Amino acid sequence: MDRYVGSVWRAKWLILFGVIAAAAITAFLSAREPAQHRAVAQLKIGRVWKQPLEDPYITERIINSGGFLKEVAAEIGVSQHQLKRSIHAETLIAGPRRSRYPILVSVSATADNVDDSARFARAVANTVVARHEEIFSQAIKPHLDQERRLEDRRKDLLARAASPDLLMKVEDDLDEIKLNNSLADANVTEKTHLVEDISTEAVPRPGFWRNTAAAALIAAVVLTLAAAMTVQLKPMTAGGDQVQSK
Repeated sequence: MDRYVGSVWRAKWLILFGVIAAAAITAFLSAREPAQHRAVAQLKIGRVWKQPLEDPYITERIINSGGFLKEVAAEIGVSQHQLKRSIHAETLIAGPRRSRYPILVSVSATADNVDDSARFARAVANTVVARHEEIFSQAIKPHLDQERRLEDRRKDLLARAASPDLLMKVEDDLDEIKLNNSLADANVTEKTHLVEDISTEAVPRPGFWRNTAAAALIAAVVLTLAAAMTVQLKPMTAGGDQVQSK
């Protein structure tokens, strides 16, 4: 043990220099890292007659999937790898602890400049909205067909001077289905949309002092172990002691 301690002690200035060099290099590189920016798009999933167009958790998984990001990357002219590193989607929930429910899908895009971050977030949001537009059209179609049938029924009753009670019932049903088919009540029927304009913010850099301290600590441990291991490289006498140079 004394030999190991002595070896480390003799190398103390080299270890100190290595620690300072590692810390200085890490600090220099950290200071030169480009500032990053994050853009956030908050999507509210649409519904038809109170039925969501898609489970928000499924929307989240689709956005984070490679196939979806490949499609978006091709549309905006960037690499899939770049977009995958930039985009992250998550479902936001609300409500009491035991009965929480999803309310929004948040899409964040991180890039080296504010324009790219906003462009990436908007491209993803627009692709989701366009995809849900097709789902909305399919979901609303049976209700629109029912609305047209009631319109034809009402015209037929008016032409035949049918019972006022029957006509009133058909008109009430027609008014209800028209209201539910319209976008007047967002709690009943609405399309997927951005709840607010895309916001951008600067992303704080990773802890400068934390990275520098970690690099210094790693260097100290590695150099100390290396200095201690030099004991094994020295020639041994027949009795097992190291040969001391005169």
